[in-house]
Amino acid sequence: MYYKMKAILLLALSAIMLSQSYGFAYADHGGNHYANEIEDGTITIATNSSSYEEGEMINVSGSVSDYVESDPYKNFDVTLRLIAPNNNIITISQIPLNSDGSYSTFIPAQGPLWKYDGDYTITVSHGSDNNASTTFTFISTSEEAIEEEVIEISEEEVIEISEEELAEGCGAGTHLEDGVCVLVETTEPTSVSTGPAPADFNALTYSVVFTVAIAFAIMIILYAISRGSRTKTA
Repeated sequence: MYYKMKAILLLALSAIMLSQSYGFAYADHGGNHYANEIEDGTITIATNSSSYEEGEMINVSGSVSDYVESDPYKNFDVTLRLIAPNNNIITISQIPLNSDGSYSTFIPAQGPLWKYDGDYTITVSHGSDNNASTTFTFISTSEEAIEEEVIEISEEEVIEISEEELAEGCGAGTHLEDGVCVLVETTEPTSVSTGPAPADFNALTYSVVFTVAIAFAIMIILYAISRGSRTKTA
């Protein structure tokens, strides 16, 4: 009987020891699992809008789940990078975390580096392996104004002018050619006057007057001779 009771007692002690060992192992496994969750914490990021125009303010906010203010290995700032559509870096900055692990900052959507319309990417990191990113669309005000002006011009009524109406606007001696008034090229010969030239007319006049004067002088001489002959005969 004594040996039987001793065997039962040893069996009970063994069962208790096994249960305690299992409990310690489970507790250690659970503790390590929690620690891993803390080490593999996540970081979040968000913007207050999905698109921005030139001159607007971009509000970036988020949080770090494993931030511990008293832990020097986890108490450091968030690194923020803003990347343009052509992969150029617009800005890099350090953002301090609040006591609850949250962060927030503002970025003005303007400046000489904002050259392209399209999707811009914001990336944040807290440590070497803990990072997140988001995108937004940027629209330049000047480009938008140009597009609106083009739309307005395309919507205006087009006034059609016929070729006949255009030809009527051309002056004398011109005609319409490819929508432009050009001079008419003529091959008509220049008219030549058949009348006497002024110099020839003057010479002819002098000739006639001179002839008449000579004839008149001859008539006077003949008249004088005839008169003298009659006087002698009487």
